[in-house]
Amino acid sequence: MVSGSSQRPIYAVVDVGSKSIRLLVARRLSSSAFEVVDEERFDARLGEGLVAGAISPEAFERGLLAMRIIAQVAAGYAPRATIAVGTEVLRTASNAGALISRIHAETGISVRVISAQEEAHASYLGIINATRLADGAIIDIGGGSLEVIRVAGRRFTAARSVPLGAIYSTERYLASDPPLPREVRALRKAVRRQINGQSEQEVPVETLWATGGACRNIARMVRLRRSYPLRRLHGFTFDRRELKAVLKEMLRHPAGERRHIAGLNSARAATLPAAAIVLDEVMAVLDVETVLVSGQGLREGLVWQQLRGQRPLLPDVRAASIAGLAAANGVDPGASAPEVRLASELFEATVPLHGLGHAELELLVSATRLSEIGMHVDFYNRDRHAEYLVHSGDLHGFSHREIVLLAAIVRYSSGGTVDLSSYAPVVYERDGRLVATLAAMLGVARAVARRPGSPVVEANLQMGKHLDLVLRSQVPLDAELYALERPLRRLENALGIGIDVAVEALPDRHLSELA
Repeated sequence: MVSGSSQRPIYAVVDVGSKSIRLLVARRLSSSAFEVVDEERFDARLGEGLVAGAISPEAFERGLLAMRIIAQVAAGYAPRATIAVGTEVLRTASNAGALISRIHAETGISVRVISAQEEAHASYLGIINATRLADGAIIDIGGGSLEVIRVAGRRFTAARSVPLGAIYSTERYLASDPPLPREVRALRKAVRRQINGQSEQEVPVETLWATGGACRNIARMVRLRRSYPLRRLHGFTFDRRELKAVLKEMLRHPAGERRHIAGLNSARAATLPAAAIVLDEVMAVLDVETVLVSGQGLREGLVWQQLRGQRPLLPDVRAASIAGLAAANGVDPGASAPEVRLASELFEATVPLHGLGHAELELLVSATRLSEIGMHVDFYNRDRHAEYLVHSGDLHGFSHREIVLLAAIVRYSSGGTVDLSSYAPVVYERDGRLVATLAAMLGVARAVARRPGSPVVEANLQMGKHLDLVLRSQVPLDAELYALERPLRRLENALGIGIDVAVEALPDRHLSELA
């Protein structure tokens, strides 16, 4: 048994939806971070074939079996709390109360039916704390309902929930297999009728994020058609042209054949066309051409409510994500402070040479912090391990291009010729030079902080015909000077300027003044 009663409590979150019943087991790392330790998903399809507004006997039994399985998995972690919520199907089914009672009797889990507004707000929290979304909209396509959420200044401002989830839309509008053109038109008309003219349209949408299993499945299909170089789905972007191409292919085949389409989850073969139609029509109503896909949503939002109470929004998604990754790997998030300080000073002092801005400085600082994590996890393969952590870790708030750049900066900080050719669909042509410059700066910062508890008290930078780096210390710095030889040459090549290093001894009196 994994105990949840230690310093890092564990929470189990269960989402009882119209299509799936899903479990998320999360361990608290801090008030600003958690790590997922387990997941379970059961295709219960509670909303399928509602008879006279009631959950069918077959779906009822699938739901009970799913909850027994989920309860057994969750119990193994001795969670501090189990939060189970029901959404659209339990809001509307006439026998929802009977199912909730049976679930409690058989598993001990109490399922709370949440309102459409509560559902939308939890989904918003899951996404806003995993992205840098400031102004725009979020759409969540579930099995029973569709939520359209508006965000302004990172704040939840409005939400509208309508019964246009993948299962409902399929059963209500797409009776034929494959759907007939008139059925597709009827569903599109229903989306426009229920969404168009509402508050969602009043303010132009700058950025659109989509969540829900159906949207993520569509994204996987688009990604495969592109031969995309990253496996990461969170933050993946596609446009309406690509969505329409995937939809067109699905509508050519009945469900039995559709399940063989590359990337399509066979459990969604019957309902994914409806979800794609709804997504496309909402994008048309909101007048947006591209959508970003979120790997987070309702369940993660419920975890944030447990961790952060009345102040659930993270002030800095990127910093919280990196600190969480450090904590998950047993690394003090503040351990990289000396390297971060020097790397930042190097960047600022040489702006006239490289001409980079705040966005690139943020990348350098983030890469420096991530490099420290790799160092602690695997010293001999530290750069490769840090690169792996960037690509596979739960890093939030960065675009896919930025993920590639972070991984490359860390990897090449110890040397090597920068090669981003395998990521050509994601990066810009100039990014190779950018990585070389920032990686060299990181290499210099790491060399100056060569020893634990670095004896370098100050590092002063002055730029004239050469860049002068003065290291001030009370003890000899032979180790640091030796470590600096190669990274300094790389930085000289990247910046096109000579760099002179000097060591200045500090008397005891000066140290006391600094203190």
